[in-house]
Amino acid sequence: MITATRVDLVAVARREQALLTAALASVFSDRDLDTRISRALGYPAWPQPLTLLPDLGPELTTATPHLAAYLAFAIAAGHATIAEIASHGWPDSPAAADAAWLLLQHADADNEQRRGLLPMLAAAVERGHADPRHLALLTDRERAVRGETQRYGTLRLIRDDQPALLYPLAGTSADADAARRAIGLPDLADDAQFAFSPLTPYGTARTCPTNPWQPRVLDSLQADHIAVPADRPDPLPDNAIKVYLGATLRHRNQMRRVRDALPAPLVSSSRWLDIDPLTRASCQLDAGLALNQLAARLCLADVARCDVLVAFAEHRRSHGLGVEIGIALAHHKQVVIIGEPRCSFDMLPDVTVVADVDDAVHAATMLACAARREPA
Repeated sequence: MITATRVDLVAVARREQALLTAALASVFSDRDLDTRISRALGYPAWPQPLTLLPDLGPELTTATPHLAAYLAFAIAAGHATIAEIASHGWPDSPAAADAAWLLLQHADADNEQRRGLLPMLAAAVERGHADPRHLALLTDRERAVRGETQRYGTLRLIRDDQPALLYPLAGTSADADAARRAIGLPDLADDAQFAFSPLTPYGTARTCPTNPWQPRVLDSLQADHIAVPADRPDPLPDNAIKVYLGATLRHRNQMRRVRDALPAPLVSSSRWLDIDPLTRASCQLDAGLALNQLAARLCLADVARCDVLVAFAEHRRSHGLGVEIGIALAHHKQVVIIGEPRCSFDMLPDVTVVADVDDAVHAATMLACAARREPA
C-alpha cells in the first residue's frame, strides 16, 4: 500500500477505516475508557480528534490493542499521504480523491503540513477538479485543531431540528453561507435537512443529494478484514422485556425520551441511541465510514437480542428502519410498527401495526408476555 515512491491512497484509506472501526468498537464498549479518552480530548467543550490522543492523553493510547494499532497506522498514513499529495498533487479519480481527503482529515499530528496543502486543494476546487466538501471539511478540521472557529460549518449535526456545532462559526450563518457559496458548497440550510448524521464525502458514506454518491470503477473487491473486538453490551435484567426502538436519526432525541420513560419490565436494547459525536470520542464525527459501520454493527446485534422491535415509522420509514424490521422478522422477533401499513411484510402474523407510542408499548408488553406465556 505504501512504497518508496507512491502511495495507494484507496488501499491505505480502506485499511485505515478497518482499523478505526475496530478501535472505535473497543472504546465504545468500555464506557469508563470512553469517558477518560473523551475527557483527555476535550469533549464536549472543544473535541479534538482521536489521532491527537498521543499528545493529549499518551497514557491512554495503548488502552486497547485495537486503539494502539489504529493510532500507529493513522499517524504513518498521514505522513505518507501528505508527502504523496505534496509531490503529485490532488488525485484526479473520485475514489483516490475521497481517500486522500479521508487520510488528510485524520492527519492531525501533521496539522501545519496539512494546512500547507489547502491552497493546492482550493485551486483544484476552483478549476472544478475537486470536491468543495473535501476542502471545507479539511479547513474546518485544521482550524479546530488550532483552536480556531469553523469557516464553513461542516462539523455539526442537527438535534431536535436545531443545529448543534462541535465548534462555533467564525462569523454568522450568513458569513458561513457566503464562504460555502464561494467554493460551490450548498448553504447550511440545504445541508441541514440531511445532517442528522455526518455528511461524509467518502465512498458509500455519500448518501444524500447535497453529498451525492459517485459511481466509480471497482478497483478491488477485497475488503480489509480486521478483527473487530467482541461485542460486550451491558447486561440487561433477566426478567426484562428487551425492546429495540427503531427510528430515523432525525428522531433520535425523541427516542431517547421514549427509552427513558419505558415502564417496567420493558428495557431498551438500542445502543444506537448512545452514539453521540458531540460528547463521545468513540463516535468522532469525521471518522468516515467507521462510525457508520460501528452503528450498523450495534444495530444488528441489538435487534438480534431484543424480544420485540418497535418501529417508529409514523413520519417516514427509512431504508435503515426497513432493514431492522427485516432482521427482526428473520430472527422470529415480534415487530410493532407505529404508522400505517405499507407493504406485504406488514401483513405477516409477527407484525402488529398501531397508531401511537402508548399503543406500541402496550402491544410490546402483551406480545412479549404471550411469547413467554406470562400474564401481561
